[in-house]
Amino acid sequence: MRLTLLVCITLTLLACSEAPPPPAPPPAPPPAPAVPEADLYVLLVGGTGFKPTTTLTDLRSRYGADAVAEEAVPLGEGDTEPGAVIHPQDPSRRAYVHFLDANPAGSISAIHVRDAGSRWTGPLGIRIGTTSTELERLNGKPYKFLGFDWDYGGYVSNWADGTLARAFLEPGQLSVRLTPPELTEGVERAADYPAGDAEFASDLPAMREQPALVAEMGLGFVPAAAADAPAPEASGQAPAE
Repeated sequence: MRLTLLVCITLTLLACSEAPPPPAPPPAPPPAPAVPEADLYVLLVGGTGFKPTTTLTDLRSRYGADAVAEEAVPLGEGDTEPGAVIHPQDPSRRAYVHFLDANPAGSISAIHVRDAGSRWTGPLGIRIGTTSTELERLNGKPYKFLGFDWDYGGYVSNWADGTLARAFLEPGQLSVRLTPPELTEGVERAADYPAGDAEFASDLPAMREQPALVAEMGLGFVPAAAADAPAPEASGQAPAE
């Protein structure tokens, strides 16, 4: 009887001396929300868009590792430089990415879209195929562009301090390239249609009669050194492409 009582007392003391169980760990934070599908193919600075610090790794996290290929991207006059292409096999989602100093290990410097039928949109809903007159309406005033039919033809060179000059949060800048429209059989381009290495106004009668179309649009980040330099005459200048 005494032995049984002693065993019970011993077990009771051992139970009382056991350390309390450790507190449960706090719940893990929820995973960062994925970029909504509707925002994946929008040229946008900040928020769910792009930043000057965006890297190739960030792009692969955003679109999927297999959806961003490191490969050469086009410059002007047939030249290329190291860069990356988003969805290289899908023209509807394809975009060309440039990096600072052409170094894919660094941060991005520009993203350009140039495929007909692309689902990408720019500020205020600009798309591949938007007309030059619609651009003028969105800008709130006429703008200037380089004449057609040469290597840098059609690039908007000056938004004339219109709305599209401030289309992105700094340091983002909008780049747009126009192309003459495809005319129906038997219709010729106006004799005074803007061509050559010179600036032209978007409200020329020939442009009213035969509006050009957006063939390329892009978002570029201005390096700090360039942003501190005196502003060139042509704001919204064509990218080095």
